Amino acid sequence: MSSTPLARYARAAFCVGALSLGAVIGACGDNKLGPNVAASIAAGSGDNQTVIAGNNASAPIVAVVHNSNGAPLPNVEVRWSVLSGGGSLQTVVDTTNANGEASTVFYSPAPAGTAKVQALSASASHQFTVTIVADTVGKLIAFGGDNAAALVGNPLTLTAKAIDRFGNVIKGVDVTWTTSSGQLQASSGTTDSTGKTTNVITVGPDTGKVSIVATSRFNAVTFTVSSLASP
Repeated sequence: MSSTPLARYARAAFCVGALSLGAVIGACGDNKLGPNVAASIAAGSGDNQTVIAGNNASAPIVAVVHNSNGAPLPNVEVRWSVLSGGGSLQTVVDTTNANGEASTVFYSPAPAGTAKVQALSASASHQFTVTIVADTVGKLIAFGGDNAAALVGNPLTLTAKAIDRFGNVIKGVDVTWTTSSGQLQASSGTTDSTGKTTNVITVGPDTGKVSIVATSRFNAVTFTVSSLASP
């Protein structure tokens, strides 16, 4: 329903009075936020970066705050928080500089995975993604097949696993295999996305204990299996 002339006059008078005070009134047809209020936040730098697990610092995460006209907004407060994935922040509250930029540094948790960091100012926000990867230092462990037994001429599967000091799996680790007896299916392998590499040994022809050594850049691990005589 259209407004009456009297209502239109009253509304116009209200808008003139409001504008004379420098206010921005939504009822006057302008629903923009004020020029000093954050309307949007964009990633300046530091989004989608990778950090090694274990309280390591990221490159600065920079958010750029704009007002409703799209201009960088200086001197406004930005609150930082870790939404998911763990870790901590060097700065939880920052104020934008002359270019509308606010920043923080992310410190990685022990578990590998993905963390989400949020920048918030007024009702505007932006989420940054940080990928946490395994430490570069780790160890190789016997994960499967150690202390197993098989009849002469039968195969046994052996699995070695590379992990860092926090238990995160490490892929891409080259492993060489040697044995004191029997026949190995392969002389080398590389750990997969689960940190594992497998090999198969066919025991025999002698019976008794067999030692198989898996060697990586971290360390060597020994598997012991038993070769049993056929009944």
